Amino acid sequence: MMWGNGAGMGWWMWLVMGGGALGFWVVIVLVIRALLPGRARPAGNRPERIRSLSSRESLARGEVSLEEYEQRRRLIVDGH
Repeated sequence: MMWGNGAGMGWWMWLVMGGGALGFWVVIVLVIRALLPGRARPAGNRPERIRSLSSRESLARGEVSLEEYEQRRRLIVDGH
C-alpha cells in the first residue's frame, strides 16, 4: 500500500479527473437539451396562427380589407 509517499496521484491528476467529469456532465446536459422538444424558435419561424393574431392591427393600418379580416378572424376562432 502506498499512502501518500510519492507513488500516488499528484494534484494535477485530480484536476484532470475533475475536468473530465465536468466535461462528461456538460456533454450529457447538451445532448438532453438537444433531444427535448419545445425549444425556443427564432422570431422569423412563428406559426401562422400567431401571425394572424395581428390582423386587427393590419386592418387598422388599412393593409387588409374588412372581408379578409373577418375571414382570418373566423379561421382563428372557429378553426375553419
